[in-house]
Amino acid sequence: MENSIYRKIFRDIVRGWSKIPIDGSFFYIKHLSSLDQVEIDDIREEYLSQALKRGIPRQSEVLESLKSDGLWTDEDELEIARQEQFIESAQRNKSQLVLKSKIDQQNQAIQDARKKINELQSKKNQLLGVNAESYADKRSNDYYIIKSFYEDSELTKPLFPEERDYNELYSEDVAKFINAYNEAFVMFEELKIQEMILQDFYYIYFPFSDDTVGFFGNPVCHLTYNQLKLIVYTKIFKNIFENNQHIPEKIKKDPQALLDYGSISSEAKEKIKNVAESDKDGSTLFGATDEDYEYAGLTKPSEKSGISLQDAAKKKGGSLSMEDLMQLSGHK
Repeated sequence: MENSIYRKIFRDIVRGWSKIPIDGSFFYIKHLSSLDQVEIDDIREEYLSQALKRGIPRQSEVLESLKSDGLWTDEDELEIARQEQFIESAQRNKSQLVLKSKIDQQNQAIQDARKKINELQSKKNQLLGVNAESYADKRSNDYYIIKSFYEDSELTKPLFPEERDYNELYSEDVAKFINAYNEAFVMFEELKIQEMILQDFYYIYFPFSDDTVGFFGNPVCHLTYNQLKLIVYTKIFKNIFENNQHIPEKIKKDPQALLDYGSISSEAKEKIKNVAESDKDGSTLFGATDEDYEYAGLTKPSEKSGISLQDAAKKKGGSLSMEDLMQLSGHK
């Protein structure tokens, strides 16, 4: 059943539209492209201008009022910035790690920081309420959604008229289409596309990802955002599989774990190849788990040898180099 969902995701991405039922009838939704985005940006500017003429305050004005009342502070703003800086730094540092256990710890720290940002941002948005920018964002988004509906799969018969005065956007009938759109497009979230690429049925398409025109029949500038994501992540995962011989089976269908593995595997192989001898490398690998050894494509030293990593480290002054680890693993 799950495999069928991924095949449906692939089918809809390739053809650039989705077919959905609403009240017993079927309608067709055109997928967003970069060219469509330009029109949305223009429409947003129109709605922003309308909001300002109606006296709806700008976000910056509401924010200043909230600060004056003590409901939102500069410290709240700084905390969001600090958490964002932490994530950026943690992502950079993660690429330098070798052990999976350390990468997992870093991922958890990043996830915790994102949770803090989301909580603060949610609080801020609730306090801001309706402002000119949020009004323009919502109206332009809703406008694009209803303009994405067609009566035919050739996408030649728009379901809604061309007029841009969309007061009827909030009518009950049109709201059904907006809700249906949002529900349908959950399956095109970035993670879902990544998971689809790692399904067995899709591997046959990997060799063709370098020829975008051959793959979709259209030049890159005419591709939908979903098609661009499909091509980009296909190339990334294809490169990871081609350049790594010891990928653990348990992560081959886990996009995040595979992306993490790809970002450090070349470094790990280089360290093994050059038999790095610095204490820094030794301390990084000291305390490696079974999963860490599998991750690095190494065989964990046998306990029958009578030599544990801890004992070996003591003899070396408290840390092991890559060369020491290789010797204990029987690779040198």
